[in-house]
Amino acid sequence: MKKTGYKNTKKETNKKQNATISLILINIGIFIYSLFIPEQTLSSLIFKPEQLVQLNFKPMIASWFLHANIIHLISNMSFLFIFGKIIEKNLGTFKMLLIYFGSAIISDIFASLIASQGGIGASGAIAGLISASILLNPFYITRLFIIIPIPIMLIGWLSIYLDIKGVLYPTNDNIGHFAHLGGYLAITTLLFLLNKQEKRKMKTGLIINIISLIIFTVLYFKVFS
Repeated sequence: MKKTGYKNTKKETNKKQNATISLILINIGIFIYSLFIPEQTLSSLIFKPEQLVQLNFKPMIASWFLHANIIHLISNMSFLFIFGKIIEKNLGTFKMLLIYFGSAIISDIFASLIASQGGIGASGAIAGLISASILLNPFYITRLFIIIPIPIMLIGWLSIYLDIKGVLYPTNDNIGHFAHLGGYLAITTLLFLLNKQEKRKMKTGLIINIISLIIFTVLYFKVFS
């Protein structure tokens, strides 16, 4: 009976990652398909800020699944694999998808209204998963380059730092930093999706992140000053 219970638990854990894997496969499939689409058709699917006013949502939705090149795709899918499965394990498939697509919508609206920026890619949605993950499970260990163990909290901080830096010191890097920031902030709007226990866990995670960040900053300046 113990053996059967172990197998069931394992199957349940794997099942909880199905949405993450499915999203990755869909993005890869659409990227391959986009290589055969005429450039004019492809450009019409790129999200532009004015389309919000026109209530033309088709390009917005299409843009979440389009990527500029293979590096853009691999980068986003790597982050989706790490952070998507964390949210799916902690909150379940339904809430993971709501956070993913809710963050995608909020990030596009934020970038459009604040910076009049459009674009393509899943990174706005993934940014929402990142901020939710580092609040729900800040000390979860992933492996950088499949070798180096690192808490996801550090990856989250680095991502947020780079996007804030990209906003404050803009360069021609073709990265939608405002969309990313909108995705990070989306969790403040999407908290209504969570129950009391999950909200409490996030509040604890926020305190852990703040304290850890203060300690890390103090140690950094003591070592390098």
